[in-house]
Amino acid sequence: MSYLNRVRLIFFGKFQADMSTVNNDVRHYDNASFLDRYQELQNEKGMNGWWNPTGSGAFRLVDCTVRAVHYEDGTSADTPQQDSVVGTTIAGADNRTSAKLVDIDPQWQLASQLWGLQVRLLDGAGHALVGGEYVPHPFRDLLFSRIAGSGGDGAASAYFQSVLTDLAWGEAGRSSRFIRELKETTQSGKISIRLMTYGFQDAYGQDGFTYGRVSGVIGPYLDGEPESFVRGRRFAPAFGAASWNGINLFTGAVVDDRHRLLLDLANALPLTPDRTLLDIGELSVGALLNENTPEGAPVALGSFATIGRIPYRDADWLQKTGGIASFELSRGQRAAVRNGPLALAVTSAAGATPVVAIRETANGQFVGAEPFVLRIDAGGSATVSFYASVYGAPLPAAEIVITQQGELTDLGGNGPLNPPVPIPIIGIPQKALTLPGAVGADGDGVARMTLLTSPPNNPRGYLDGQMYIINFQIAGQPRQSFGQFEAIAVHLRDAYQVPDSPTWADHISPIFTQYGNLYPIMSRRLVNLNDPASVFAHRKILALAFSLDIGDPNYMPVTRDLSEAKRQTIVKWLGVIDAGGDPAFQALAHAPPSAAPAAPSPPAPPGHEVSAGEGGKTTFARGLARARGLPEPL
Repeated sequence: MSYLNRVRLIFFGKFQADMSTVNNDVRHYDNASFLDRYQELQNEKGMNGWWNPTGSGAFRLVDCTVRAVHYEDGTSADTPQQDSVVGTTIAGADNRTSAKLVDIDPQWQLASQLWGLQVRLLDGAGHALVGGEYVPHPFRDLLFSRIAGSGGDGAASAYFQSVLTDLAWGEAGRSSRFIRELKETTQSGKISIRLMTYGFQDAYGQDGFTYGRVSGVIGPYLDGEPESFVRGRRFAPAFGAASWNGINLFTGAVVDDRHRLLLDLANALPLTPDRTLLDIGELSVGALLNENTPEGAPVALGSFATIGRIPYRDADWLQKTGGIASFELSRGQRAAVRNGPLALAVTSAAGATPVVAIRETANGQFVGAEPFVLRIDAGGSATVSFYASVYGAPLPAAEIVITQQGELTDLGGNGPLNPPVPIPIIGIPQKALTLPGAVGADGDGVARMTLLTSPPNNPRGYLDGQMYIINFQIAGQPRQSFGQFEAIAVHLRDAYQVPDSPTWADHISPIFTQYGNLYPIMSRRLVNLNDPASVFAHRKILALAFSLDIGDPNYMPVTRDLSEAKRQTIVKWLGVIDAGGDPAFQALAHAPPSAAPAAPSPPAPPGHEVSAGEGGKTTFARGLARARGLPEPL
């Protein structure tokens, strides 16, 4: 089951996410009302460009080292003397710029992806043991209240699961037993990887600004499994974002012909303010012998078949294990686990009655979608696969019910006056998407949906295309089995015809001005996309950036939201101006610079104070909760 495998590597360290935050407010996309102060840091009077307006978008793995490895026979190693891979470095590429952390749209900030990330294991001499290209998949199971008693982006955590492709196995790895077993076990030229990120510092000027902590696991990929989630035993809170004692959604797997249970608790257990695991009592895992035992209920004598204790209170348990608890199953335990729900039970004090802390979903049902973030040009199509299971086993002939979320309002803005333009409605017109009401799974429990599209006709005005949210579930499955943000997000781009003779004034300036507004680091350090002279001077590097593969870290635009037709228009126009075309642009590009100073931006309007302790995703999630009539995140 992907990285949840006997063969796995554990690493721990830091990550940097230097996001640009000007685009956190959707209204900043409106060129006509954009003000210079929207590129400035937020202050006591207004949000301006939020908490990091000059962010580069970069994502980096920093000071990450291998802490332990586990082998096929169930043994493990945690010193370099036992296995040479222990203590080595997990790093990114050394011959290109950093990866980029990208949201699909300012009106859906809950599916961030890593683009252009390379992951390598390096020994002390800098030699690569193995490395590969990280396939972009969005994070999952985002929880804003991971740190007990706190909220906001700094208290949030989530996990990224994906695969590494284009693998390069270095000679330096031949001395490692783990590297040999990983190479022998993995399939289809892929390696499974999971990153759990937490403890992010988004307070400007504070130590560690734009840095957080990362717990990682690497294991083999097996044919036929999804890349971005584990198709296994799904634990979900009964109500709200987390269980009654703060436990988040998580997944386990029964592997090795049901002889071993693995639980990934890295993104599940609550944290203290100093980012260590919170002591919530003695925690154990077992099988509920009564399917109807709810979360929060006392565990009656004889109703819980205990499998083992979860040693999360051991020193540095998260760092050393990656949050994975492993249990060998006896013959009797295998029978109890096969067709009944698993649960975590917590005992708060010696002699107290254990209580169900969190349990497996109703009837053991789970369905995951992949991909669940789609970028589609109008008139195009996409296919999504649904993996249905019951108690970790494929659910043949499952019926997957599919519905559009429909109209959602007031998403992607913070405060009514910054700037004074309407916040677009997403989800309309619904007829721009054609999707089935349900699809049936095959004998392996896999169903596939083909999504057809037609032009949305620019319903958002100053913002290209439209966002659509699609919900899915096994027929009859309760929505409590899903996370708050577990849905398919579709960015459907507007229809666009590549013009015969594109010009700066009619076709390029509206696009470049918007990106120049949203990414001040570009105009201040590389090229000012609002300035014809700067664009002309950097035309060759712009032509290269707009011609790169979308997965390249240098691809423009960093947001990946540009339609293919508009990208072709830009590339075509850059070729024209390089040959002296577009005379009106040439006149602007070669005109003497103006000596007139730019008009200052008006001050922030009164009554729009900054909310302390918030971040971009927290603010967005609160707006989404209000739109759906749900409790707001902390």
